[in-house]
Amino acid sequence: MPAPTPAPTPGRRPAARSPRPGRPAVIDRDAIVAAALAMDQDQLTMQAVARRLGVATSALYRWVGGREELLDLVSAELSRRIVPRREPTADDWHDWLAELAHAIRREFRAVPGFAARALTGGHRAAGHDAIAHGVVTAFTLGGLSPERAHQRWYVFATAVLGWLAAEESGRFPAQPPMDFDALVEVLLAGVRG
Repeated sequence: MPAPTPAPTPGRRPAARSPRPGRPAVIDRDAIVAAALAMDQDQLTMQAVARRLGVATSALYRWVGGREELLDLVSAELSRRIVPRREPTADDWHDWLAELAHAIRREFRAVPGFAARALTGGHRAAGHDAIAHGVVTAFTLGGLSPERAHQRWYVFATAVLGWLAAEESGRFPAQPPMDFDALVEVLLAGVRG
């Protein structure tokens, strides 16, 4: 007969039970998101991610509720990667926005299909709020009213994502070739700084 469990000391929680013995997890949420980021977003399914990870589809559901949550997690990770580590200032708001635009291009190009998905009503992860806040702050520091800065954020996001979706499609004819820096220059024009 096992010994009785002692009563917990007042103010202290009882010790957590040890996990049941078994095989350690082969995957975790980070591995699932990494696998999803390496896939074409148009072909992203829970089954495809499971195949890529070499596990049963049911194993993913311990970590992710389904495809929509997976897309949200991918979106949140991309947002985390692209937001500059510093807040824009009155001295560098222009450079901050240019850095952000180039980071969006770099990270989204690595995830086929994501720019078009984001452009057409993608997933609003918590990270999007940080991007929107940074862009609105930067444009406000550049001299726009908060209302105009919000409008400029919509234009900025739509133009960058539209450029990336068109670039990814391979149907971007221009002679000489179109220059992403020219797009950024146009997006930042007309703001005093």
